[in-house]
Amino acid sequence: MAQYYQPPVDIPIQLSGTFAELRGTHFHAGIDIRTQSKEGLPLRAVADGYVSRIKIQQGGYGKALYINHTNGTTSVYAHLQRYSDKIVPFVRKKQYANKSYHVHFYPEPTEIAVKKGEIIGFSGNTGSSYGPHLHFELRNSANQIPFNPILGGIDVKDTRRPIIREVFAYPINGVINQSEEKIQLNITQKNDSLFVTNPVVAHGKISFGIQHFDRQDNSYNKNGTFEISANLNGKQRFLARFDTLSFDDTKHMHKLVDYKHYVDTKKKVMRLFNPFEVAVPFVEFFENGLIDIHEGIRYTYNVTLRDAAGNSTHLIIPIIGKKEEVWVQKKQPNKGKMIQTDRDYLFEFDAAEIYFNANTFSESTPIDISMDKDTLCIENPYAYFNKPYKLTVKKTDTLKGEYLALKQANRWGFVTKRNAKGNFTAKLKNIGRIAVLQDTIAPTIIDQKNISNRWISLEKDIRFSVKDLETGIDRYEGYLNDNWILFEYEHKKGELTFRFKDPIKLSQVKHKLKLIIWDKAGNNTTFETTFYRKE
Repeated sequence: MAQYYQPPVDIPIQLSGTFAELRGTHFHAGIDIRTQSKEGLPLRAVADGYVSRIKIQQGGYGKALYINHTNGTTSVYAHLQRYSDKIVPFVRKKQYANKSYHVHFYPEPTEIAVKKGEIIGFSGNTGSSYGPHLHFELRNSANQIPFNPILGGIDVKDTRRPIIREVFAYPINGVINQSEEKIQLNITQKNDSLFVTNPVVAHGKISFGIQHFDRQDNSYNKNGTFEISANLNGKQRFLARFDTLSFDDTKHMHKLVDYKHYVDTKKKVMRLFNPFEVAVPFVEFFENGLIDIHEGIRYTYNVTLRDAAGNSTHLIIPIIGKKEEVWVQKKQPNKGKMIQTDRDYLFEFDAAEIYFNANTFSESTPIDISMDKDTLCIENPYAYFNKPYKLTVKKTDTLKGEYLALKQANRWGFVTKRNAKGNFTAKLKNIGRIAVLQDTIAPTIIDQKNISNRWISLEKDIRFSVKDLETGIDRYEGYLNDNWILFEYEHKKGELTFRFKDPIKLSQVKHKLKLIIWDKAGNNTTFETTFYRKE
C-alpha cells in the first residue's frame, strides 16, 4: 500500500498540521502540507482515478477537489488557488448555470478521469485557511471516513520524538498536594525520551492531563501526536490512537480537551480521563481513566506518546498515597441556572425567548441569563455547546438596516436579519450580550484598475476592492452587457475578480459593466461603468 500513492506535491513534505490533532472546535481530518508560504504550487493526483466531487465555498475548504481511486479510497485536496485547465471548464459551466461562485456537484465517473501524477490544481489559501498550504485527506470511499494519510503511505521524514510541555493533576474526588483544584506539576527532562515529574502526594480518585506536541524533520510547527497511552503500575488506563476518525467524532473534541483551561490560556491540555456520561467513542478508557489512590501505597503512573513514524516519549509520575490537610478547596461553579443534560429549558422575557434542547451540553452547565434594558445577557465563558440553542427576539418597531448582533470579546458581530414575521430568530452555539443594532452604511466599491471609459484589451482581469464596515459583505452580482458574469470573491483580501478567459464572448467593442454589493443588513451599492475591449 505504501507504493500505491505518490506525494500530492513536488516539494519535500513538511507538515503544519497532523491527522486528528486537536483544533479549537474539532479534530483535524487530514494533514496540512506546507507550500513554502506561497500559492500556485502544482498539486498532483496521488493515484489513478476520477474526480468524484467539486465544492467551492467562502469558508471551510474553499476550493476543494475529491478524487476516487481504484483501491476504494478518496483523496481530498483543499484550499486550492485554482483547478487545472482540464477541470476548470466543468466548474465554470456549473457556476454559470447556477449563476453562483459557490458550487457543489458530483461529476460522473466517466467525465474527468485523472492519472497518477497528473496536475489537478494549484495550492492556495481559499476558505477558512490562515496561510498558504494544502489540506490533504485520504478517506474510505464507501463511508467517507478519513484515515491517517501517513499510515496510507504518504511519506514524511520524521526522526524527532514528541515533546511534553506541561503536566496537570486533577483531583476528581480526592486531594493532590493538599489541593482539591487542578494543579500543574513540575517536570524534568531526563534525556531525549524521558520526562519525570516531582512525586505527587494524593488520596482518593485522581487523574492527569498533558500538553504536548510533535514535530517532523525540517518543520517547526507544533503538531499533534499519533498515539497516547497511560497505565498505572502496568495496568492500562487510557489509549488514544489516531489512525482513523469519523466526522461524527468532532462533536466530542471538547471532552478530550480541558476546555476551561483552553478558554483561559488557549493551550490544549489533553485529559487522560473521562468525566462525562458519554465518552469519546474512539478513545479507550479503562475505569474512565481514573486512579483510586489509597493511604500508604506508592504508585507509578506512566504515559507514552508515539508519533506515526514510531518515535516515542515517556513520562513517569510517582504517586505517594497519603492523606493531608486540604489547603486549596474546590471552587464553586459559575453562577446561573444549572442546565441539566436530560431536560429541555425555555426562558421567556417580554421581548425574547431562549430554548435549550436536551443534550445541548455534555454535562450539567450553569448559564446566567438576564435582561439589561434592551440587551439580553447569556453568560458562562466555559460553556461548550453540543447543539445550538434557539433564540427569538421580538421587536415591534422596524427600522431600516436592523439586525441581531452578538457581542463577544468587546466586539459586536452580525447574527441574523429580521424574518418574514418581523422577528429575529437564530440558532447559536455562542453566548454573550445580544441586542438589535442598526446598520445604515452601504458597502464601498473601489475599481482597482480604473477601467472607466478606457481601452483594456491587454488586461487579463477586472478587480474591485469591496468593504463593509459593520455587518460585512453578504452577496454580490455582476453583469457585463446585461449578462450575468462570474466574480470570484476573496474575503481575506476584500477583493472581487472577473477573468476575461471565462466563457464570455465579447463580440462588440464597447462594454457596459454593472456590479451590485449587498451587506448583511440589506444595504447595497451599485457600480456602473463603460469600458472598451476587442477580442
